[in-house]
Amino acid sequence: MLVVALPVRANRMLLPQPASIPSGVAHDLPLFAIDVLALAILVLWLGGRLLLPRRIETGPRALALTVGVLLVTGWLTVPTGIVPGVSALSALRLTAGAALALYIDNEVDGLASLAVPLGAMLLLHGLVAIGQAAVQGSVGLGLLAEPRLDPAAPGTSVVTLADGSRLLRAYGLANHPNILGGILGCGSLLLLGTRPTSRRARLATRGILVVAGVAILLTFSRGALLGTAAGLGVGALLLSGPRLGGPRPGGPRPGGPRPGGPRRGGPRLGGDRRWWLSAAGTAVVAAALVALPLRDALIARTTIGPGAAASEQRSVDERAAQIGLGIRVAIANPVTGVGLGAVSLAMKRAEPGFPFAFQPPHVVLLVAFTELGIAGGVAEAGIMLVPWFLLARRRRRPVGLELAAASAALLALTVASLFDYYPWYGGQGRILSWVVLGLWAMAWRRSEAARG
Repeated sequence: MLVVALPVRANRMLLPQPASIPSGVAHDLPLFAIDVLALAILVLWLGGRLLLPRRIETGPRALALTVGVLLVTGWLTVPTGIVPGVSALSALRLTAGAALALYIDNEVDGLASLAVPLGAMLLLHGLVAIGQAAVQGSVGLGLLAEPRLDPAAPGTSVVTLADGSRLLRAYGLANHPNILGGILGCGSLLLLGTRPTSRRARLATRGILVVAGVAILLTFSRGALLGTAAGLGVGALLLSGPRLGGPRPGGPRPGGPRPGGPRRGGPRLGGDRRWWLSAAGTAVVAAALVALPLRDALIARTTIGPGAAASEQRSVDERAAQIGLGIRVAIANPVTGVGLGAVSLAMKRAEPGFPFAFQPPHVVLLVAFTELGIAGGVAEAGIMLVPWFLLARRRRRPVGLELAAASAALLALTVASLFDYYPWYGGQGRILSWVVLGLWAMAWRRSEAARG
């Protein structure tokens, strides 16, 4: 249920928003429906562990250490932060997210066990997004908390074309197109790691990936598009790198070498690689066909500098200004930071006459340094980098499909975090981050266990 509902924005305010916090940026105050699902998972899991005690695996030691440092620094910001109540709630969310990743690492039995919910999530939310793009508005799913969408309404996320017309970006059931695009991108890469065995299931999976690929395009999210593309590339690279032309484990093949020279890689790796390239290629081709009639919108969305649309250039200027102000706040609070969840208020205090919205800087790592100080920022950087150091250390050993897919999703999320702050905050973004990290730790553990 958590996987299927991951993009859903339904929520209720957990605490009244303090008047001191700029309107619309108290991201950790609402209680989302997916928060309730995550808490239910943790309560049931911990109850089960009390009834049947077993050892809890904490994943790779280096990764567990960096997560631990992040949690400790998060709680230390509660008394020192400029809004202690918000920081306490944010620290609680951070801890619950890490516990969710721990649950996934210990209890999820491979990506294949999530194939059905991943497929259902991508299909449901992908179709909603495509429907919104087709009708240029909401599709009547208010009972599922679909946003009220009108391209002409101020505040609605659109792409402004050269003639001044406004093209709606697909929201699905999420708060913003960027969030939907990031979730669909990570979900697609994880679904690629399931590789169904039956022909019918493979055809269904390809169809779902096509829907998801088109929906990602219709969000017009630069971070999601670049992140998904990077994930597809690194997944293919991980599946093609190890053991190329090398000997098989256990020595040479009985009866001498294979005629025609050594075989390139094992048969399973070759099959995994073919599946990855063919299934991903189908989705990319479908998205490219949809992109042809939308090329003007894509050009308007991606053009920066001279020739850029005024609305898109303002968006870029706004983000650059928010990043600059965020850097100044981080420099002014290098040790303790301003406290979890308090970066927007700190920006307002630093420059009350700021000409743009007091949104957090659209770079997760900068938000971490600003809110948690140097120690927390370094810990967040470690969480981003440690998996790749671990993969680099085993570069001469094969990387199976499951670990390649989880690594691809992790890279897609990391790229998205360079363009937006939603992977850091409560609700869909933070839970997505911990789910992907937990799945990567699970895939790493299973890969190491298979290696013996």
